[in-house]
Amino acid sequence: SRLDEASEIRHVLIQQTIQQCHIDIWRRFVCLFLLESNSTSVRWQAHSLLYNIYRNSSQSQQDIFLDLMWSIWDNMAIYGNRAVHFVDLLGYFTLKTQTSTSKIEGFIGRCINMLRQQNQLIIDHPNANVYEQLSGLLEFDGYFLESDPCLICNYPEVPYQNLKLAAIKADARYTTTTHIVKFVSSHTISKINLRISDLKRTKMVKTLNIYYNNKSVQSVVELKNKDAVWNKAKHYQLPMGHLELKFDFLVPIVATNLMIEYTDFYDNLHATSEILQCPRCSAAVAANPGVCSNCGENVFQCHKCRSINYDERDPFLCNACGFCKYAKFDFSFLAKPCCAVDVIETDENRDKTVSNVNMLLEKADMYYRQLASQKSQLEDLLMRVRDRMGERPFGGDTQSSSSNNNNNNSGVSSGIHISKAIQILSQRYCIECKSAFDELSKIAQKVISYRQKLVEYDKSKRQAALTTGTQLCENRMPLMKLGSSQSQSKCYGCTIAVNELCITLLRALAIYEPARSFLVRKGVLYDLSINNLHHGSIESRKGVRQLLCLLSRDNVASSSQLNGIIISKVLNSLKLLGSSMDIVSATRHEIALLSNLMEKDDSCWEMRLRPVMVLLMKSLDQPSPAVMESVVLPCLKILLSICKPPPPTSKKNKDKSIEALCNLKLGERSITGDAKSWMDAKSHKTFRQWRSRMPIKGKLHENKANLHKLFLMEKYYTKWLTHIRKHPPTLELHMNSWLHKALYCTSSREVRQTTCKIAEVLSTVPSRKQQMLDLLTSYLEEIGSRGEHATLEYLLLYQRLIKPHQWKCYLAVKGVIPYIGGLITKQIAELSHLESTQLSSDLCQGYALKMLTELLSSFVSVKSIKRQFKSCLLPILLQGFLSLKTLVIQRTKLIDESQEMLLELLEDMTSGTEQETKQFMAICIDAVNKCAPNDFTTPVFIFERLCNIIYPEEMDHNAEFYIALEKDPQQEDFLQGRMQGNPYSSTDTGMGPLMRDVKNKICRDCELIALLDDDSGMELLVCNKIISLDLQVREVYRKIWAVETDGEAMRIIYRMRGLLGDATEEFIENLDSSSDDESDNEEVYKLANVMNDIRGLEAMLYRLSLVKDLNRGKSVIMIILKLFGYCVRVKVNREALLQPHINTVDTILDSLNMALRFGESSPVSAVPVCEQLLSNLETILQEGHLVDSLRKFGSTVQGSFTQLEELQGYLNEKFVRQNSNILLKLLHIIPYMSLGDKDKMNLLINFFKPQCDFNSIDSNNGDTFYMNCICMIADKIVNNYMGRQLKELILESGIVSSAVEYIEVQTPSIDYITDPESWKEFLGKPALPFVLRLLKGLCGNHAATSLVIADACIPALHRIERVSSEERVGSLAENLLEALRDQPQLTQKVDDVRALTRQEKKRQAMVMRRKELDALGMEISSEGKVVAKSKVVMDDIEVETGLTCCICREGYKYHPNKVLGVYTFSKRCILDEFENKPRKTLGYSTVSHFNVVHFDCHMAAVRQARSRDEWESAALQNASTRCNGLLPLWGPQVPESGFASCLARHNTYLQEATTHREPTYQTSVHDVKLLLMRFATEKSFSEDSGGGGKESNCKLISYLVHNLLYVMNTTRCVAREERQIEVFLSAEKSKWVESSYELEGPLYAALLGVLLLPTERWNDSRLAFLRRILIMSHARSMSVVVTYNLTDTAPKPYSVYKPGLVYYAMLCGLAKMFAKAKLVDSETVWAQKLAEYIRHNDGPVIEYAEKSLLPWYQDDVLPCESFGEYCDAIGLLGDIENPDTFLTETLATR
Repeated sequence: SRLDEASEIRHVLIQQTIQQCHIDIWRRFVCLFLLESNSTSVRWQAHSLLYNIYRNSSQSQQDIFLDLMWSIWDNMAIYGNRAVHFVDLLGYFTLKTQTSTSKIEGFIGRCINMLRQQNQLIIDHPNANVYEQLSGLLEFDGYFLESDPCLICNYPEVPYQNLKLAAIKADARYTTTTHIVKFVSSHTISKINLRISDLKRTKMVKTLNIYYNNKSVQSVVELKNKDAVWNKAKHYQLPMGHLELKFDFLVPIVATNLMIEYTDFYDNLHATSEILQCPRCSAAVAANPGVCSNCGENVFQCHKCRSINYDERDPFLCNACGFCKYAKFDFSFLAKPCCAVDVIETDENRDKTVSNVNMLLEKADMYYRQLASQKSQLEDLLMRVRDRMGERPFGGDTQSSSSNNNNNNSGVSSGIHISKAIQILSQRYCIECKSAFDELSKIAQKVISYRQKLVEYDKSKRQAALTTGTQLCENRMPLMKLGSSQSQSKCYGCTIAVNELCITLLRALAIYEPARSFLVRKGVLYDLSINNLHHGSIESRKGVRQLLCLLSRDNVASSSQLNGIIISKVLNSLKLLGSSMDIVSATRHEIALLSNLMEKDDSCWEMRLRPVMVLLMKSLDQPSPAVMESVVLPCLKILLSICKPPPPTSKKNKDKSIEALCNLKLGERSITGDAKSWMDAKSHKTFRQWRSRMPIKGKLHENKANLHKLFLMEKYYTKWLTHIRKHPPTLELHMNSWLHKALYCTSSREVRQTTCKIAEVLSTVPSRKQQMLDLLTSYLEEIGSRGEHATLEYLLLYQRLIKPHQWKCYLAVKGVIPYIGGLITKQIAELSHLESTQLSSDLCQGYALKMLTELLSSFVSVKSIKRQFKSCLLPILLQGFLSLKTLVIQRTKLIDESQEMLLELLEDMTSGTEQETKQFMAICIDAVNKCAPNDFTTPVFIFERLCNIIYPEEMDHNAEFYIALEKDPQQEDFLQGRMQGNPYSSTDTGMGPLMRDVKNKICRDCELIALLDDDSGMELLVCNKIISLDLQVREVYRKIWAVETDGEAMRIIYRMRGLLGDATEEFIENLDSSSDDESDNEEVYKLANVMNDIRGLEAMLYRLSLVKDLNRGKSVIMIILKLFGYCVRVKVNREALLQPHINTVDTILDSLNMALRFGESSPVSAVPVCEQLLSNLETILQEGHLVDSLRKFGSTVQGSFTQLEELQGYLNEKFVRQNSNILLKLLHIIPYMSLGDKDKMNLLINFFKPQCDFNSIDSNNGDTFYMNCICMIADKIVNNYMGRQLKELILESGIVSSAVEYIEVQTPSIDYITDPESWKEFLGKPALPFVLRLLKGLCGNHAATSLVIADACIPALHRIERVSSEERVGSLAENLLEALRDQPQLTQKVDDVRALTRQEKKRQAMVMRRKELDALGMEISSEGKVVAKSKVVMDDIEVETGLTCCICREGYKYHPNKVLGVYTFSKRCILDEFENKPRKTLGYSTVSHFNVVHFDCHMAAVRQARSRDEWESAALQNASTRCNGLLPLWGPQVPESGFASCLARHNTYLQEATTHREPTYQTSVHDVKLLLMRFATEKSFSEDSGGGGKESNCKLISYLVHNLLYVMNTTRCVAREERQIEVFLSAEKSKWVESSYELEGPLYAALLGVLLLPTERWNDSRLAFLRRILIMSHARSMSVVVTYNLTDTAPKPYSVYKPGLVYYAMLCGLAKMFAKAKLVDSETVWAQKLAEYIRHNDGPVIEYAEKSLLPWYQDDVLPCESFGEYCDAIGLLGDIENPDTFLTETLATR
């Protein structure tokens, strides 16, 4: 009933409104509010009002409104895009009003006439051609060449914005209580927001006034002290302490100037003080006279500009810069710019206005002339572009989209490679023309505003007697009438907008069939197709296409007419333009229309499909890129949409397939037809005729008998039809069909993709898919000729179709596998031919080969296919791979990938069982044997494959990983600096390869220079294990770190060794190696046994013998030697190589001779070859001299006499002598080659015997090289009967006797101590080391030689072994004696000589000990103890105690008057994260490394290091720790003036480092609080500074407190803070929770309590502070924002309260130390006593911090895990009997 009543009231109200308002009033309402208003919201409101009035009107009234709206239609064109709402209502009224058809046709005719008029205006517009061409090249956002700026298009609606005062301020002036601001332009202001920060309660604003005016002035000074020109906008009373205000204006004000006045203030009398702080040095200064005695500055000067107001000593605002020291005011406005001019009130104002208009007109004329010249330049540029593009017309979406990417910048980008002319066009039109036109529009708008004011003023003078209401009514002149008096607008933008509105209205009217028929009869189809389809914006053309689709719906005549227009236009374009790119712009609109028509589902779909097929077939005959993109591609997309309709969306059918929804029976052979006849539109070849011949699916309601009867009819009819037709119709696909042309289209990827989609859809039927696969398979041979760009989509389609295994098997049966193999062979043959005939830089070379290989790989992935075709594919793959390996000139990335895939296929076909692997190895050896003798490339690959088979290489461990270098936290105070680059890459310089390199990098970066060369001073730990510095970093990462972690950066902890005691961690000296020696070679290299079975060893030796030139054959010889290295690791191969018929030694020796000869000319290339040859030869010779081998082969493997002689000759070559590894290996094999043959052994002895003239060597006439060689040979003589035979011959030759005689003669007969000069001469003899080495090698396991040496040399050798020298002669003698001890008969003799020496040394040591003790005044008692003989008295040495300077190392004892300071580091931070403010208060936090320095020493160091910054220089003295402050320490005898000066300097440092305006004692209290909270939360102290730990900052606390107390005592604010503490302690319990979120909350108050309350008062109040801290911790854990009570009072885990409790414990610890201040003999207050105590007791304060407070904090407080344990640790159990009850009761109070 209420709804009915409201509806009735609404109806009555509307009827009364209609009756009361004349039709002219409604017409004026529509014009004013629906058309002329610049506000979109106003037009929507008018739209809504008219809509509701129409709905509640009678039929006759609706007719009146309809006629009213259509009466305005003819003038609608002047309103442009503002007529959107009008057209919307007009269409609605026309459709909903019941009127005659003739009247409707009349309306439609008027709309058509308007459309044609606008089309003609567009055609006739002088700038239309320029705009059309520019829109095709640039991102078009306006029409900037108009002579008359349209106030519809160029006066957009500007929304309100939030603007800062600084953003719109042009000028400002100040008084002591006002801000006067001039804006950059007039603004409409809706709201003003004021935010107050840094508020000081000394003086707060009470009353605020806002004034404004709209006067145009040159400077805002003209408005100063002129109250009459200001209008009052707002008056506001501010509550005390209010920080945010909002001024809302119900009616927005228009202002050009604004004045903010602070008229009244809250004066806090208790906050005033006679003591002020100097703004420069922060010293305390008396208010009278107000001059700082320290620096001479006036304390009343402005803190910002240093200006002094002599008229008012303490103003609220600085009258020079507006700075306020009591608060900071931030104004922001919700405003928008507007065009406002001064009101004309006098004739003088009128004359001024006329002058302004004339001046603006002159400026407008200048801009107009500029636009005219720009237009001519634009036309010239467009002509240049058109000539360059071949007379190409513009106006395409394609060009526009490209210009979106290229010209979206406001300047000409030199980095984008586009036409220079287009760049200049963009610059001229989008920037220069736009800026000029914008200025012209603003001038025109202002001129109209001025003229409107002139008209109003003139009329007001003529009609002064009229009333205000009448005056307003008559004087109002609509803006549009001022701008134009014509019914048609000349504006191009308005014309385009009206054109679009006409089309929109026609679309709405075309909903009904009569309207559509009338439109067709009026020839609208032709007009739209010729004009509107090709012009306008994208949305406009889209609307035209929709309208055309609507007009042709279910209309055969209109559809036929449209088809004719489209086909004729497209075919004519194809005929005239051919392959020109102009065909894109010529046909794209018709093709888009055709696509839209095909999207409509109506009865004319077949008529529209026929042009698609016709155009497709015709256009495929002209395969140009333009035709493909503009015609073929859209037609293919249309066909794809028809072939693959969208799936059903209804719930009933969404799970059904298209076939299930079809109502026809589709057989395998029934979906065929004659396409040519259908395209010719023959009547018997239509879809309707075909459908009538198709059987219909049986209906479910039919009975079973009828269904069976229907089934039999269809069955026998099909059999009859098959029998009658000898050639039944089938789907025939031809090689040169349209599918082939489109599939291999080289110019368009999208055409190929769409064609593939169509082919895939057509292949859904299995029988059709079989034929499609056969056709596509026949296209494979064209891959090579077509190239990558034309075949990629085809190959992807082919891969998708054969993805099911059954189709791969089908094609394999059809013979596709050999076919593809043949194509691969053909491609490789072509590449081989090109390799020898031409150079190529084609990066696509090998694409067809790669694709065919991938295709073959997909077939082989089927196991049955691989098993069936393995035998025929393996030769093709191997031969192909080997052919690709030879390519060099034609090699590309694609060929490399093809080669890798062939290799993978080979591995896949040959890997598996061990037997298959052996067969593949045999195939490889056969392939090697078939290679030509001069082929040094193919065998390399084959031998590499064999190497990988026998011993697969380990994974590549060269991958990059990261390392984090961190300092041991326990040595924070001892190790300076920090590694700043964490994490480091393993590839960075200095990060390897050894851990020693990492240690050295740490020492260099942290400036630990003393540890750089000391490997024992620093330890590196990984996973809590000490790592040896000799280990590789990569191995440590792989075998230690990666085992325990996954993917993280390896953390390496570095520390000083032994600094905190002996290490307890595990020491890792070496890592498990994966070398072959630690594994069973027979098992690891078991596949190498196959090489003997398949005669691979002979093949290797044969290939080795073919290499005669190391330049050509180095690669093959290296891989052969690598394979030899694997083969000789198994015994079977070593024995096989010892067979005489293989001739292994001779072959290797021949290659060795070749390599050694080559080494003389190219040593770098020959070194690895020689080393490998010698290593393999040594292994074979060692096997040959084993007992079993000697029995089997005898001595036939040692080589010939001549070969031994040649090898000995190479010892004289420079190449051999310069390469120690080659020399060493050569000396290893020489003895093996001489054993067993007396002639060769004599040859060896005779070669070296002349060099054994030891006396000649001592006289520098001999060659030590040969002595070194014979020593190494002697040491490597094998221990068997042939080796002993060689030693016998050497003994007989006299070499041993000569060496023994040399020792006997040359060795001094007395000890070294007795005659050191003789021994020094003896030890310096060059031959002595060689003699000892030679004898040691010859006497090993040879009794005869040992006896000869022992008989004469044991005493002499014993004397030599006791002497140390640089030549290690003593060690060599000791080694010789140990070798003699191996003979049982000589062991006792050597031991006896050594025992006599030990007894003598013991006796001499006792004598020396007594002598040293006697010198020290001590002796050995009868009991064997060391006792003192006399008392040693030392004079007292006076040393410096207490604090000392880190530069001069002196303190207060030697320089009592110098000020010491502590280097500190301060940073800006939030004082309390839980503060109850939207913007948290900022302060600073200080940490230190506690390095003390004299201020004088600091400044002297800074002056000396002028090239460095002050704090960079200070960091060197501060243990490489960052610092930005120097906290002064007030020594006992330091004058106060000196301390105050240093404190002022420290405050300056704080301001510079933290940008904090004025450091006060409150911020100092917060600084100490934040430092204590670091202890409480266990945060790092060195996170920002890079140094300093708990101990350093624990010392710092007392001195921060001392400076804080000094400031409080000098500013006399102690009493006030004591009262604040009392207020805090006596606060009501209801305020406890709320105060937990205040800045000066429980933590702040508790710290002040420790500092200001005497010990007794602190002890009485400490439980109260504890309760408040507990409440604070509990509340903050529940909510991060302010709350006023505890919703949950249950105790929480101890971890919630722990930070606050640890903070409280630190306060208690400080209170214990501060309790000693009561011993100070003074009658002053406690704060002064405490300051004096800290000042005079540096030693006790630091000692307490180091030895009491810090250990108590670390060992007692931090480990606590419950509140009870905590109370016990800090000594509260005497006051708190039950801690849990105390906690519960405390929380229950709230």
